[in-house]
Amino acid sequence: MRDSLVTDSSRSTDLRERLITAGVLLPIAILASLAGDWLFLLLVLPIMCVGMLEFYVMEKDTAMQGSSLTGIPTGIAVVLGFYLQLDWLWQAALLAGVMLTLLLELSRQPQHPVRALKQVGTTLCGVVYVAIPAAFLVSLRNVPGDGVIWLFIVYAITWGTDSFGYVFGKTFGRTKLAPLISPNKTVEGAIGGILSAWVPAFCLLIFTGAFQPILIPMIVAGPFIAVSGDLFESALKRFFRVKDSYVAGFNVFPGHGGVLDRIDALVWVASWVFLYLYAVGLL
Repeated sequence: MRDSLVTDSSRSTDLRERLITAGVLLPIAILASLAGDWLFLLLVLPIMCVGMLEFYVMEKDTAMQGSSLTGIPTGIAVVLGFYLQLDWLWQAALLAGVMLTLLLELSRQPQHPVRALKQVGTTLCGVVYVAIPAAFLVSLRNVPGDGVIWLFIVYAITWGTDSFGYVFGKTFGRTKLAPLISPNKTVEGAIGGILSAWVPAFCLLIFTGAFQPILIPMIVAGPFIAVSGDLFESALKRFFRVKDSYVAGFNVFPGHGGVLDRIDALVWVASWVFLYLYAVGLL
């Protein structure tokens, strides 16, 4: 009985902490997104840096651990390149990041060149996984006129899939979606989240006058990509044998786990929306 009471109390405390965090940070995120420009950049950069740090710390004690020392500055430069619309900057940053990481790792372990190359690859993976989607978000917001619409489409797909998926999963969930990767996710929750996320996304397009038939595939596929992003981050944690991506001292989202736990779907959806819009000529 005592264990049950402790568990219930712990869950109540966790829920309260999650609600307080959401109540404080969500308005800040929305206001910064609406304001755009450098205010949105100031929102994205710190979250991106912590997310990249979590990615590299996740790999600690492995032969392939990436370098936060070179990866994070590279990520910052990539985002700034997109923000300033300077292609040479983000391209040079990627090249410099690869070269500096290689030199750094070879100087640390000259007798293990293959391991050094693996670490270069993992460092670059951190940039691709977190920094480039962050750059896409900044670039989407800076599109004249429709930028704020594209940004909130990303939010509608991501948050709609996650929130409705949680509700449907808790209410109707019976069939495990991927038990070896994420035991708590269910097929019913995923289906509910996918179907429900279409509603706010399409409504946003219609009510803002931005709807075009060419955007239908982007919206329809978006929630599937959100679910895939969530499962991918869960698979990463399983692979590196960590419970969550949280790094001690960088608890950005109290009660919500690590930054990567919160943006795992967002980075995939942001990349999908940006690349789709670019491919169809709307960027």
